[in-house]
Amino acid sequence: MGLWTTIRRAFWSEEKPARVPLGPIRGRYDAYSGTTNANHWLNADALDADAANSLTVRRKIARNARAEIGNNGQGKGVQLTHANYVIGRGPKLRIQSPDPAQNAKVEAAWVRWCKRVKFARKLRTAVKAKVCDGEAFLQVIDNPRIAEVALDVRGIECEQVSSPYLPFSEPGYIDGIRFDEAGNPLWYDVLKQHPGGLFTAYGQQADRVPARFMFHLFRGDRPGEHRAVSELSPTLNLFAQSRRYREATVAAAENIANWSILLKTQAMPNDGGDTVTAMSSYPMEKGMMVGLPGGYDAFQPKAEQPSATYESFTRSNTCEQARPLNMPYNIAAADSSGYSFSGGRLDHLTYFVSVDVEQADIEDLILDPLFDLWYAEAVVAIGWVSREPPPHTWDWPAKPDIQPVDTANARKTDLSTGTTHRRRIAAEDGYDLDDEDSQAAADLGMTVEEYRREFFRVALAGGSTPAREPDSGDEPPMPPRNRLSKSNGKVRV
Repeated sequence: MGLWTTIRRAFWSEEKPARVPLGPIRGRYDAYSGTTNANHWLNADALDADAANSLTVRRKIARNARAEIGNNGQGKGVQLTHANYVIGRGPKLRIQSPDPAQNAKVEAAWVRWCKRVKFARKLRTAVKAKVCDGEAFLQVIDNPRIAEVALDVRGIECEQVSSPYLPFSEPGYIDGIRFDEAGNPLWYDVLKQHPGGLFTAYGQQADRVPARFMFHLFRGDRPGEHRAVSELSPTLNLFAQSRRYREATVAAAENIANWSILLKTQAMPNDGGDTVTAMSSYPMEKGMMVGLPGGYDAFQPKAEQPSATYESFTRSNTCEQARPLNMPYNIAAADSSGYSFSGGRLDHLTYFVSVDVEQADIEDLILDPLFDLWYAEAVVAIGWVSREPPPHTWDWPAKPDIQPVDTANARKTDLSTGTTHRRRIAAEDGYDLDDEDSQAAADLGMTVEEYRREFFRVALAGGSTPAREPDSGDEPPMPPRNRLSKSNGKVRV
């Protein structure tokens, strides 16, 4: 049999190999098996978002979070720092209609109203409640003591938004909120008194507040979620652990410090040594010389606390405690001693993105609907012609910049290459470009148009001056040098 016949039979043989029967595939997920971590996932459930965040669960977690943040300096610092970063001194309204004079009037009236109702302060409180309780409510109310636009904003704790007689298994009705078929809130049930107040023993009644007058701020983590728990709930136990570890470390150090000097002996009780009563104590005076009882030596116990692992433990705990807010360690702990300069700036990026996202939520959930209500009242109270809210945007305070020179140079490059514009830069810094140019022009005794033309000539055109016509008495200019010359070993033109 030749080689070709052997190859043909090997590859083109009509005989089919016998098929081996395959058994059932026994692949599985480790997370599904639940054998090794059975106790770890013992509390796992199949509840939907609203059932998981029931009234009982929300109240219990909110109470624990308030107790921990109120008694833990680290937790309180994380809460305050986050509110200051997100809100700061408060957002600024910037009207974008084609009428600059009317824009200035609307912005000025909004600023006056915000100061009278202390709006920035209430926004910071709402963010603090969102971190601690998981959600915050702001209700629009009438306040006749507010001049011009008699509206006010009142903060409400999450327990007070509740239905005292919630219908059982009624679709679209969860605790405190009634929805339509499309999932839009129709009204909120607001208890007349806080459940933990002084006047709740006589029964509870709720007012139905229309949805357009109630702003509900929370972070939605699950589809179909309508009520939320504390944003620090994943790491709330770590705050307690850190506090217990700190207290145990201090207690251990205090206990060992209470035993200044101990006496020890190798002699038996009947060996003739001086008698010393066990566990007895003796007063000590500064600078004294003392003789020890016969057969005894004195030694001072060593303090073992804080141990070498104390700092690493507290640091890792701080990192995990603030992780639900995407807050880095150097911001959460207000300590950048272990960072390089670039490392400290790099860790801020993730947190700053989270701050931008939260500010966008506040614009959608609070600022834009509130401005629509305020403008409708201002049209009647002040007498503006246009009844439709003008196009607008919100400018937030600038984030801290620790390299202003590098930032300024980068912006100058972007301006000169046309990849950005001054209005965007002013918005990043939390300013209105029109207001800033008007003030700068007034300081220089120029009009806004003259100031902007001069700025463009100096900043963007390199500060070059227009070419001057030569006078008859001027010497002719020197011709350009075309020859090569050497200087310090280098060739130049």
